[in-house]
Amino acid sequence: MKKLLLLFSLSIAGFSYAQDVLVNENCETLTIGNVSTDLTGANAGQNNWFTYVSATAAPAGQLSDFQVINVGGVNGQAFQLTGSSAATAATRYLSQDISAGWTNRTSGNDILNAEYDFFSGPATTSANSMRILVYDTTGAQILCGLSVKLSTSVIQGVCYYDNSAAAGGSIANYLIGLASTAPTVTPNTWYRFGVSFNYNTGDVIFREVNQGLFDVTVTGAALGSDVLELDLTAGTTTGNSVAGVGVFDNINCYTSASDILLGAKSNTMANNKFTVYPNPVKNVVTVSNADASISAIEITDLNGRVVKTLNVTSLTDVQVTVSDLSQGVYMMKITSDKGTAVKKIIKE
Repeated sequence: MKKLLLLFSLSIAGFSYAQDVLVNENCETLTIGNVSTDLTGANAGQNNWFTYVSATAAPAGQLSDFQVINVGGVNGQAFQLTGSSAATAATRYLSQDISAGWTNRTSGNDILNAEYDFFSGPATTSANSMRILVYDTTGAQILCGLSVKLSTSVIQGVCYYDNSAAAGGSIANYLIGLASTAPTVTPNTWYRFGVSFNYNTGDVIFREVNQGLFDVTVTGAALGSDVLELDLTAGTTTGNSVAGVGVFDNINCYTSASDILLGAKSNTMANNKFTVYPNPVKNVVTVSNADASISAIEITDLNGRVVKTLNVTSLTDVQVTVSDLSQGVYMMKITSDKGTAVKKIIKE
């Protein structure tokens, strides 16, 4: 199923959006085991992935910190990164050079998008952070990225940002809060995350739409910066004593002329105007918005699995039967002419 989904995505990319695909990795053609035989980043490993460990202080990085594993289910094979068990700066980097693809992109495709599946794994005390990062050609500025700190499960954005207006602030790489209450991942759950960088405006978008965890845009300080590489990293921090593990899959990096990150852009105004009732619901839930024409409704469980879809023709009120769903919490994505909204519903 994973291969079919990826091929479908690429078909849409090639014919509807004129994307330039820079990375499309589902790990299915890779060999189970170590990704590479070189930790210096000098020689490419499987499918041109480079592995690098930023420090050799004990405990030193190992080739086994970068693995291709079989996670089973629809995901099949995936990348597994193991972080440091200490508080040293021994960050693990699994990277792809995408500079040539960026330089040769289709004219007007000035937005760099990166999307990936992430498995949160079991609860842990490890202070490792599992990140996806896109670097500029200096190798110093992070154009865009996302970070999950394993010990707290908190998700944060990452980008080169002008914080000089704040006391003691400067222009540097910063972690970006994605909500007043920090969004978190649930243990042992798959997520689909996305992040993008706009070369012309400097805007960075951080997005998760299946569960409506975040959809945030900030203006970064790297306007006009070209792209060097895409990295999956396992970092560490002060006080850490436990090695953490992160699993990444279905990594898609591509350029576009407009915002199509994760195939849907939520509209805050539309989201606020949609009414979903009754909620909690037993049998039938009504979705209503007098100012919008609803075209589709998709319901997913908290693992991101689609459990119900409904296509309609320009309606302002839609009734959805949910009596066949199990009790629990679901996310409802509503597509309309005013944008895409995500609402949480509780099935009694």
